[in-house]
Amino acid sequence: MLQPNKILVIRFSSLGDLILTSPIFRELRRIFPGANLNLLTSVGFGDVLDNNPHLDRIIKHPRKENFEQLNQLIDELQAEEFDLIYDAHRSMRSRWIVSRLTAFGMKRKPAVWKINKRTLNRKLLIHLGWNRLQQGLSQREQWLLPLKQHAPHGLDASTELFPDQEDTNLIEKLMSEHNLLPRKFIAIGPSASQPLKCWPLVHFTHLTEMLIQSGWKIVLVGGPDEPEPELLEEEFGDKIINLAGRLSPLQTAELLRNAKYLVANDTSLVHLAEAMGTPSTAIFGPTVREFGYAPFLAESKLMETTLPLSCRPCTPNGRGLCKNPETLVCLESVTPEMVFESLGLKDEPSHS
Repeated sequence: MLQPNKILVIRFSSLGDLILTSPIFRELRRIFPGANLNLLTSVGFGDVLDNNPHLDRIIKHPRKENFEQLNQLIDELQAEEFDLIYDAHRSMRSRWIVSRLTAFGMKRKPAVWKINKRTLNRKLLIHLGWNRLQQGLSQREQWLLPLKQHAPHGLDASTELFPDQEDTNLIEKLMSEHNLLPRKFIAIGPSASQPLKCWPLVHFTHLTEMLIQSGWKIVLVGGPDEPEPELLEEEFGDKIINLAGRLSPLQTAELLRNAKYLVANDTSLVHLAEAMGTPSTAIFGPTVREFGYAPFLAESKLMETTLPLSCRPCTPNGRGLCKNPETLVCLESVTPEMVFESLGLKDEPSHS
């Protein structure tokens, strides 16, 4: 049985997917405690995995390199003499790296483990309605499968992140400035990288009104240059706290660790929150739980339409245009009342 001394894991993006790879590092460390464990990832996205105690090194590579820069990276990796490559991406770039490091399959070392992206099954579900993912694994579990033969007693697929002391100090300062107490506020992420995945802003507005009336403090989270948090801030003023675009992913994770719940679209924010132990209500429209990105904590909820829509799912990632004559009915039909009810907060107002 393979006993590698030096391991390279490859995963370049995206932010949410990188969070979902965190079980790989912990389980590799548990199974091969003496191995030198390295991650090859992207500059920017890879920062979310900083401070991970299971990794000996994180190699961050520019996302938009030219072919010469990519081959220079491969030459540097060749000199490392890895025993095992764990391709947790299966992109064109990662496949080229693996091919070069193994002399296009001619070398017996390094060994190569690859994830199954289930791309064909997603396409069958989207285009033909043929659901071969109904009893499928989550992405976290799916990406651990190469390790299964080495773990007869099972694998832990829970995610984890590691904000550092500076992140913790910053969040403590912000919470003090805004009079926020742990577990006494609700975080809301009203944006998404793709408009097709955005729950209507009017619904977020109504939900925010309901939560404020119930005595809860509201904190907006998200990335930079997202319009929805600014529009909600214009609507509610100092009744809410807008921190969207002001925090790094790990700082956002530390903030979410202190939240009671997160309400967000199908985005990386849900994965950030759950990695810190905070339950989430995730609102799915064009995507479905079978794709493997549903929240997993016991208190978390996935909210989706109850309408029998033949057009859903229509995309694996939210890209594209709505094909339903009643635009975005999959999201419109998930009401603020439904989401509020999912939080179970009616008898638990917060007055801090």
